[in-house]
Amino acid sequence: LAAGESLYVGLLALEDQSAALTRQNAALDRTIEEVKLRYELGQVSAMTLQQTEAGKAQVESGKAALDAAVAQLRRQLNAMIGEELTAPLTLNALPEVTAEQLASMDVEKDLEKAKAASYDLYAAKLTLEDADEEYKDKAGDLGYNKDNYEYIAVKHRWQAAQYTYNAAVQNFELSFRSLYDSVQSYASALNAAKVSLECERSDLAAAQLRYEQGTISENALHTAEDELYTAQDTVSGAERDLFTAYNNYRWAVDYGLLAG
Repeated sequence: LAAGESLYVGLLALEDQSAALTRQNAALDRTIEEVKLRYELGQVSAMTLQQTEAGKAQVESGKAALDAAVAQLRRQLNAMIGEELTAPLTLNALPEVTAEQLASMDVEKDLEKAKAASYDLYAAKLTLEDADEEYKDKAGDLGYNKDNYEYIAVKHRWQAAQYTYNAAVQNFELSFRSLYDSVQSYASALNAAKVSLECERSDLAAAQLRYEQGTISENALHTAEDELYTAQDTVSGAERDLFTAYNNYRWAVDYGLLAG
């Protein structure tokens, strides 16, 4: 399930990137038209025109590779859900991480739940208990003789099991707290991205007004539109980052599963 969710988020990201490349390609078409006109007027060299056209070819090549990756991920996701590999697949919108969900996070209480649900910690505890039993049985049989080689060996195994268990707990706690911190960080990044998006919306509204007044060109208006799209892409990316971090956090709390 966790792998399927990760694949779903990755697929959404690639499809957004493909859409961004489509807009970039359209912007390059406008740029090429402008450069061609300037070339005919003698304002730019033939090399400048060729470089601009080469840039468009690179974008088209990149988009083709990206679309192939999208198709591959769609087949993988179909396989995961038991559909035919080439079956049509419609992705629902990314679930929103709400302010209530963020506010309900309690790192200390959630950490205890995560540790209790962790199979890795459970297995490490069993290994420690086995080492405890071995030490009690064999050390007792050997009379806790500190000079006996077998006693020294079993004691070292027992101590090693303790160190291993303590390290497992410490690493789990460290990873969990890092997950918590990442959720808070991505939430802040999303808020900042939304503020920037609103600024770009205002800039576009101003550009549209100037265009209607004839004070800027159509290309300048399209540039403002592209900047808005870029800001929207930044918000979408921040939303995916926050969802992924929060979803990983919930997997840790509910199932003791830490993302690798």
